[in-house]
Amino acid sequence: MRAKGWSLWIKFAGTGLLVLLLTGLLTRGLSYLLVDDSQSYTRLTMHELYEEKEPIDTLFLGSSHCFRAYNPELFTQLTGKNSYNLGSSAQNYDTSYYLLREAAGDHDLKTVYLDMHYKFLFVDKKDRDLVQANIISDYMRPSLNKLEFLTRTSELKQLTNRIFPFRREWQRMAEPSYLKQVWEKKRTRAYKDYEPVVLEQEYYAGKGFVYSKEELNAEAITWWDNFTPVAEDMNSDVTYTLSYIKKIVEFCREEEIRLVFERAPSFDRYLEAVGPYDLAYGYIKDLAESYGVPYLDFNLCKKEYLDLEEDSFLDVDHLNGKGAEELTKLLAELDSGQVDVDEYFNTWYDEKSADR
Repeated sequence: MRAKGWSLWIKFAGTGLLVLLLTGLLTRGLSYLLVDDSQSYTRLTMHELYEEKEPIDTLFLGSSHCFRAYNPELFTQLTGKNSYNLGSSAQNYDTSYYLLREAAGDHDLKTVYLDMHYKFLFVDKKDRDLVQANIISDYMRPSLNKLEFLTRTSELKQLTNRIFPFRREWQRMAEPSYLKQVWEKKRTRAYKDYEPVVLEQEYYAGKGFVYSKEELNAEAITWWDNFTPVAEDMNSDVTYTLSYIKKIVEFCREEEIRLVFERAPSFDRYLEAVGPYDLAYGYIKDLAESYGVPYLDFNLCKKEYLDLEEDSFLDVDHLNGKGAEELTKLLAELDSGQVDVDEYFNTWYDEKSADR
């Protein structure tokens, strides 16, 4: 009887594995046909992360403000520390946490710079951009970390779209022209070889960094009064977000990783339009102090150390390639530990505004 029981168990387990294998192959095939990721920066970022042979010392995490602000190749050149930018569009802190664990699984990280843009701090759980989280999970390799990412950051009704990428484009199955277009893009040598995506005004520069040639024209903006004030954003429930920031802090402590909160700069006129910016800065500053974590908000950087004009931004809230080079050089200098960091920053943003 015992032998028969084992035989049934083995048969059941084998059937289950076969079903999983077939489901995986079907999912991969349908996603290949339906999901057009030929212009995806995330696809390249995740592929390069897994293919990185040199140990990563320094990791950058955050939203598009991060992957457009810190040039890892330049940072490595200036510091001698191999770095990687694991930023992604609309990256919330739950996504940052699981990406941190993903990178730490293969690399002995020494330093993590976590971007603390207030817009992603003051966001209700229900308002998170799961579209971008879906894209991250699409390219994560199968692991317990990925499984936890999918199950703990999704409502049950969202899981289907997250586990099966083709579900997001299911309605396009009846569009032969779309299917043909996707097929042709994915059959190119550039797609197969993960060649950098190059668009008209920007391109994927490697190691997660996107270089933009576009320059802000502030005079063309006539809607300064329509930007949401910082005070209104701060009305959101931050319980969920803070729980993942705490997880990031604790993970870095356990793994003996130096964690630094940072904030890539925005255009000053924009900060004045949404201000007082010190409301957001003060909140994050207090949060950093409660964890004993350094906080570098480059919006408060003194002009003699970081002087960013319109030609350093692609829009009011993102640096272009030129601005990223300036910021990366400054961060490399501060990262050295050979300078008095406090000397580089005003105590409050209002002080910087008064000096202009």
